[in-house]
Amino acid sequence: MKKNISLALKLFLFLLFSEFAALMVTISFSVIFQKVSPVAYTFSQAFSLVILVVSVWQCTYMPGFKDSNMVRTGHMQEDIWRGFKIGALSQIPFVLFFAAAVIFNFNYSVYIVVNSVYWSFLTMFSGSDGTAEVCMRDLGAIKLICIALFTVIVPAIAGGVYIMGYKGIDLHTKLFYKKREK
Repeated sequence: MKKNISLALKLFLFLLFSEFAALMVTISFSVIFQKVSPVAYTFSQAFSLVILVVSVWQCTYMPGFKDSNMVRTGHMQEDIWRGFKIGALSQIPFVLFFAAAVIFNFNYSVYIVVNSVYWSFLTMFSGSDGTAEVCMRDLGAIKLICIALFTVIVPAIAGGVYIMGYKGIDLHTKLFYKKREK
């Protein structure tokens, strides 16, 4: 459990970096396209999701790979769900922030900035460009439930990447070091 918490903390710090990087990407695309447009949202969301996946990959692939070796040598019991656990633990601060945002009725644009990795998706739920004065409770229960489901994305990615590391599936090698046919 102690190892899971330390890895979750590391993942959380990587996620904070990815939030900041995604915010910079979103601002950059907004400046490049001179206005909030669907094209800017599409590009910024694609880049933001790549940043998110890379951040999660950095923290969960190698522990999965090392754990498979530890299990094979008998130093550890198999726990294929460890990646999901690490991802879920890393989302606790985001869930707490979501709960606080709903309880204290934060402005929705503040919530969008803090969760900038999902900027385009979150603005889609509000029906505005993220600059309107919409509070969290104004969105309604269905939209709040959909927004809360975004916290499941990181544990799903972390679990999948951990399993890939555990099974020894290395996409980096397969993508960049292909044998060329002669």
